[in-house]
Amino acid sequence: MPTPVAHSLAGACVAALASRRLPAARALPVTAALIIAANLPDLDYLALVNGREAMERFHQGVFHSVGFVATATLPLAFVLHRRLGVSRAWLLLAAAGLTHLLLDLLVVDLNPPVGFPFFWPLSPERFHASITLFPGIDRAVIFSRRNLHELLAELAWFLPSWPLLYRWLPRRAPGWDAR
Repeated sequence: MPTPVAHSLAGACVAALASRRLPAARALPVTAALIIAANLPDLDYLALVNGREAMERFHQGVFHSVGFVATATLPLAFVLHRRLGVSRAWLLLAAAGLTHLLLDLLVVDLNPPVGFPFFWPLSPERFHASITLFPGIDRAVIFSRRNLHELLAELAWFLPSWPLLYRWLPRRAPGWDAR
């Protein structure tokens, strides 16, 4: 799985898409919420309180699913309702949460069961992409060569996207800042 850095950068990319269409006063809280939403599926790390084995069993379970992302981002959407409206906020937050799932699909996953239930609760089938962009992390040793390699791979994929986002996106879109 990618690090929180990659998930946060993905959320920030969604925020860049949205904030280019928002007044500056609304952009910062929206950006923070989108970065949080992009990291929500990793709430399953809370299973660590029951030990490492519990976390390994629980990680990449139902929290890594479209159903969880859709449900977990709804309360955040109500927090942002004055800035964006509930439906617009929920769509952006869900998009940020889905970036987490898409990134996790593209990581080397050797720990059984491979993949995660992307379409839960509609289907318990586990999915994993046949191509990988990220080498994955070592969850046992945080400061390791493998994790450094993962972080460098993430930065190599994400940093080039920032100039492209700011070059190709218009400054304002009609109707987005009407609230």
